[in-house]
Amino acid sequence: MQYTVTINQVKALEWGLNSQQALLFAFVYESPSWANPIKTDTGIYFALSKSKIIDELPLLTDKPDTAYRLLKALRDAGLIELSSTSSITLIRLTEKAKEWNRKLDGSEKYPTSDALDGRKKIRSTSDKSPSKVGKKSEPGSEKSPTNQGTNNQGTNQVTRNQELQDGTDKPPRSGGLVLVVDRTEAPRVEIPADMPGPKDHTCKTFKTWANYAMAYRKRYGAWPVWNAKVGGQLGQLVSRLGADVAHHVAAHFLKTSDAAVLRKCHSLNELLANAESYHTQWVTGQRINGTTARQMERTEANVSAAEQAAQMVLAKRQAGERNEYL
Repeated sequence: MQYTVTINQVKALEWGLNSQQALLFAFVYESPSWANPIKTDTGIYFALSKSKIIDELPLLTDKPDTAYRLLKALRDAGLIELSSTSSITLIRLTEKAKEWNRKLDGSEKYPTSDALDGRKKIRSTSDKSPSKVGKKSEPGSEKSPTNQGTNNQGTNQVTRNQELQDGTDKPPRSGGLVLVVDRTEAPRVEIPADMPGPKDHTCKTFKTWANYAMAYRKRYGAWPVWNAKVGGQLGQLVSRLGADVAHHVAAHFLKTSDAAVLRKCHSLNELLANAESYHTQWVTGQRINGTTARQMERTEANVSAAEQAAQMVLAKRQAGERNEYL
């Protein structure tokens, strides 16, 4: 999972991207720095499967069709070109897309394939001028590889906004950039200003409510109701499950497709009433509804019947052996 995502809000608004499209494009924009280049008849593309998007951006979507639909929206916005092989989706950035995080000097954060070819030529001639290589990096150079946001780094790594530019406590100069960091006191994605409920990140119930509310809006297209009763229920939920996992369970609860839960639009009443059950489902990765429960019941009944039949056969065999020696 990618831990940090950088979004240029100014460009997103200018290009008419919604929050989902902007989140996906921020991820796609960095793909040339780590994705495998694929040469086609029309040039170099980069391999980016729908499953990769789902794995790296779990808050965006868990459906391949939705991931591809969002990619097509970026294509229609003139930001990427799409192609494919028999097994994988291919993308490449357009000239328009390269304005996303262009540096102040006009250079690109992640160069195109042409620029990469140019760099290869420079590397191939570097042996002729050994005095120009092997020097220490200039102050302010990157301490980490380009793809520092993906899941090949340790989970304990924490990045602060102030560390992006030069290691000082001064904020970044490019005010259009917003850094979203996975840490205990802040959510992984930007919280919309119109979300009801608590806004203080240090509030006991903030993280659980934010996960529930964001997942709720993703499923129903509307915010859940916030009131004093809801606040009390969230406090009870955190107390019963613990602050470290309550937000995970709340988000997992919105994936439940049980008819009884759907009729109540994933009410917090249902989540609180069966909190421990939904915690188990989250831990095991299961989503139990009426159909799966009946299947499990039938499976258990079949196993029980088979065990009883085996015991009867064994009992008859033992009885027959005893009769032989009477």
